[in-house]
Amino acid sequence: MSSNTSPIFPLTPLAPSVTLAGVTACSTRAPTASASLAGANIFQLLASQTNGCKIDRIRVQACSSSITAPTVAQTVLIWLLDGTTAWVIDEILVTAVTPSTTAAAFSTEKTYSNLVIPTGYSLYASTTVTTTSSTTALQVTAFGGAF
Repeated sequence: MSSNTSPIFPLTPLAPSVTLAGVTACSTRAPTASASLAGANIFQLLASQTNGCKIDRIRVQACSSSITAPTVAQTVLIWLLDGTTAWVIDEILVTAVTPSTTAAAFSTEKTYSNLVIPTGYSLYASTTVTTTSSTTALQVTAFGGAF
């Protein structure tokens, strides 16, 4: 059995984002067919990379045109699409925060030691609570590199 004897490192930095603003809540955690993702309110975060990629961290940041718009407690679901079916691979908790000119908006980051995304696979994100004009939208960003 042969094995890779040389370390492989990402070649191109990645930092794709998706904004969950004015979106309807995703009401499932069940595997979802690729043709049904939009209907289930699941949005693309990272497109498939030619040689695959590695994700080091995913950041969820409150973002709004109003500096005082609150976040509401919810969960951001991270989905892995194998080209046919999307599966929930992680959940990131969002807490209720009311920011101000002196209090920071909600922000959290999840670090991964070995989240390798194969060629032909992509990442998606959804939220469990509908975002509206009175609650803060969420920016989901994946940081890593393509091979």
